[in-house]
Amino acid sequence: MAKFSPNWYETAHQQVKLKYPKYMFVASLAAMVLTGLGMVFSPPYVPSPYQLRERKMLVVNVQTDIFVPPPPKEISAPEMPMQDIEATDDADAVETIMDTDFNPFQPPSIPTATATRPDDFVPFDSPPVLVHREDPEYPDLARQAEAEGKVMIEVTIDENGRVIGARVFSSDTIEALESAALAAARKFLFEPAKQRDVPVKCRVHIPFTFGLRG
Repeated sequence: MAKFSPNWYETAHQQVKLKYPKYMFVASLAAMVLTGLGMVFSPPYVPSPYQLRERKMLVVNVQTDIFVPPPPKEISAPEMPMQDIEATDDADAVETIMDTDFNPFQPPSIPTATATRPDDFVPFDSPPVLVHREDPEYPDLARQAEAEGKVMIEVTIDENGRVIGARVFSSDTIEALESAALAAARKFLFEPAKQRDVPVKCRVHIPFTFGLRG
């Protein structure tokens, strides 16, 4: 009569456990071979000393003293010649009424808004007071070109103290710095100028100085 051996059947887990020392030896040998090859064929390490990067410090000077331009000279109104005309009761309508080109069927013309001219001036008793100032950004191109200079911006301030208009009054530098000064000047805030305690529009000059300090 045949007898069954107790080890006649082995599971996959048991087979892996039996072959584990073999797998471990092959894996360790492969790791050692790869490590040795890497040490032999890898390029030598050459250390590089650390170099401190020197950067230029940007200096943007926004002067707080605001220049208020003087009012223009008053010009007396011209005198209109007056003619003495005697009114009579027997005057004819043809003699007193001049011919006109008025057309009652023509639609009325809509007047266009006139832009504020640079020479317009509104008198005031109390000048505007600076409340908030904005430093301009130094453009990268201007910094790389080492551009410097001074820009004078003329701003128009409304009755609420906001800048509603800005233009380059004078400049001795490039256009990129002028644009940066204009962008900063439009963000300024003021207490509005007053005439007899009533806020009015006015214009002031804001200087911007751009410089590089190595």
